[in-house]
Amino acid sequence: MKRFVPYNRTAIELAPLQTYCSALVFSPAASLVKMQFQSQRPLWMPGLPQVRDNWDTLLQTLEGHSEAVSAVAFSPDGKQLASASDDSTVRLWDAGSGKALQTLEGH
Repeated sequence: MKRFVPYNRTAIELAPLQTYCSALVFSPAASLVKMQFQSQRPLWMPGLPQVRDNWDTLLQTLEGHSEAVSAVAFSPDGKQLASASDDSTVRLWDAGSGKALQTLEGH
């Protein structure tokens, strides 16, 4: 679940009822979550797409900057993350969920 939820966060937030139809279908073949909920696969999906066997090392991608990120720093308690970009913004993120908390412009 530590990999499944962050990897599929956008799909879960936008269309939670489609999680079985999208997130589980595209999860790696050896994923424990996929194997646990295999019986939940919709019957109207006769075949599954070819997917990799295991999760890759990427845990989460923070999206929001329109230019390259030049600096990243964690708060002392590790709960927040700040990223500075060539787009003249600094974005504050929740380190646990990856949710954007605030954008500071002109920095």
